[in-house]
Amino acid sequence: MIEPTLNGMRILIVEDNFVVADALRFLLSGYDGKVTAIAPNLERGFAALAAAAIDIAILDINLNGTSVVPLAEHLRANNIPFVFVTGYADETLLPEHLRTHPRFDKPVEADRLIRTLIELTRPRGSGPFGL
Repeated sequence: MIEPTLNGMRILIVEDNFVVADALRFLLSGYDGKVTAIAPNLERGFAALAAAAIDIAILDINLNGTSVVPLAEHLRANNIPFVFVTGYADETLLPEHLRTHPRFDKPVEADRLIRTLIELTRPRGSGPFGL
């Protein structure tokens, strides 16, 4: 069986916990992902988007008490796929129209995350995991 690969996918991580962000960076690089930036807050997240193109984003829902929703809305408006990660089970932290986006509880299940990132960024009509 062929192992999944991110094939150099450019990924933005928006996460306020450095240990979690660095673990995600390490995981993604192990699957040939390229983390373009790690942003601990909304301001740095928007700055990272302005500085470099990305293929997908991983967003912590709660950034030190600030909702990531404005950044998620911006990504959605620009057709950039994203997933949420959270330590909270409360679905109401997100507006209803964003609840359909993939959501991962911390600690993140690595295999499921990698496969979801591949699925969200593969061209429509191509096989599973880009094969």
